[in-house]
Amino acid sequence: MSKEALKVYNETADKWFMNPMSYKDFDSRIDYLLNDARNHVIDFVGGNADTDRVIFTSGATESINLLLKGYFFANFHKKKKIITSKIEHKAVLETCNYLETIGAEIEYVDIKSDGDIDYDHLESILDDETLMVCLMHVNNETGEILDLERIYDITQSAKTVLFTDTTQSITKLELNANVFDACVGSAHKFNGPKGVGFLFLKNDISNLLSIIHGGAQEYQLRAGTHNLPGIMSMISVLELRTTDYDYLRNYVITRLRNDFKARSIGNNVIGSIMAVELYDAKADSDFISQINWSVFSSGSACNDGIFGSSKVYKMLSSNPIIRFSF
Repeated sequence: MSKEALKVYNETADKWFMNPMSYKDFDSRIDYLLNDARNHVIDFVGGNADTDRVIFTSGATESINLLLKGYFFANFHKKKKIITSKIEHKAVLETCNYLETIGAEIEYVDIKSDGDIDYDHLESILDDETLMVCLMHVNNETGEILDLERIYDITQSAKTVLFTDTTQSITKLELNANVFDACVGSAHKFNGPKGVGFLFLKNDISNLLSIIHGGAQEYQLRAGTHNLPGIMSMISVLELRTTDYDYLRNYVITRLRNDFKARSIGNNVIGSIMAVELYDAKADSDFISQINWSVFSSGSACNDGIFGSSKVYKMLSSNPIIRFSF
């Protein structure tokens, strides 16, 4: 967490320690804080505060579940087909797998060798039965950036909605709600606290059913006590990052090319993700042992307890690949 986020978290937790929905009867500023926070998110993603909605959640995984399940539950009697890709985050893939067991028709768009989707294939599989297209803006393993404007044009022509997982891109790339219908965010991805995030919904996605019951919070879509300190802390650091990663990136690229003969280095880099192919697995361990960095991980957090190579990179390459997140 940034110092600013931690400061706001502590101040909010100390000043407004009661349940916000109870406390608002005694302090009208609670409603103002929540509404102002929603408007901040809407403005940040380029939405319309008069028509669009923001649902505060525990993070992107919950937001993804609410969007996919809630929209399917509300509309399955009309359309059942969801189009996604096989290199999405597990929050999308496993939710789609579940929905398939209860009647959803899941179709996967082809992925090209560079990690981008096959836009022609997407256009060919869209039809009148398509409920939703769900594709991530920036892939969390390859760093590939999808052309949302092109995808949105395709989905609009088919009269369906586009949900894009913006977990990795938010605050790193500028977002424009003119080219999607829904997006998500997790505060810990941009130096905020863990355990808080949001789901942004344009007016096009007006019918959604709750998947968490027990209260009328969040437009009756997400029951449970508001995490007001987390929300205010998240909002305090929700801004477009201008950090210059060029020095770090150039240093790593030089070492990889000169000392370890890297086969290729990902071109579509958002500043925090870089995928690299090496000639052999030994070079991977050699590089990690020699470079003077403090933290390394054997895989994504969502794969904790699951050992083996990345399924994403198995689809794209047979060569050993390592990923750097700055």
